[in-house]
Amino acid sequence: MFKFTPLLSLLMIALSVAACSKELPVAGEIDLKDNDFFSADFALIDMHGEAATDERFEGKPMLLYFGWTNCPDVCPAALGVLVAALDSMGRDAEKIQPLFITVDPGRDTPEQLREFLGFDPRILGLTGSEEQLEEARKAMNVFAAVAPLTESEIGYVVDHQSMFFLVNASGEVTHAFDDNMAPSALGNRLKQLL
Repeated sequence: MFKFTPLLSLLMIALSVAACSKELPVAGEIDLKDNDFFSADFALIDMHGEAATDERFEGKPMLLYFGWTNCPDVCPAALGVLVAALDSMGRDAEKIQPLFITVDPGRDTPEQLREFLGFDPRILGLTGSEEQLEEARKAMNVFAAVAPLTESEIGYVVDHQSMFFLVNASGEVTHAFDDNMAPSALGNRLKQLL
């Protein structure tokens, strides 16, 4: 999937800053603490039709992933990593709220998200208007863009940056993780950081 160059530049800067600290991130992890480029502010609706703002989850860490339900490969693979990581955490997985935030508001209705995420009740899907989702992506510096497919019935795909973002209980974005990180490594690291 497409990776947005300015975002990667910001993440590399964050990695350089992290390298100067006492706690070095593990492979596939970027330390974003004390970084003003990422904010987990959002005002969306969840897959049950309820209001879902960042304040709703205050006091509980969140793991954010931006994707779309018709994604043919990257999003399902990332969700597989997420589920396996949560499984590896045992009861500690209850301490974190995984959120799947759509980058395809035109197709990803609450009903579509419920169907897509029905395999794991721990993951909560969020959607909203195009404007609301754009604001959420801007706050997190997450890139997403529609790419037309004129020769396909699907009509278009959504190129997007694909990473997990950890938001602590105070609402601060603290870490980013590669979506292809080994699930056990991701689970272990999340347990350490919770």
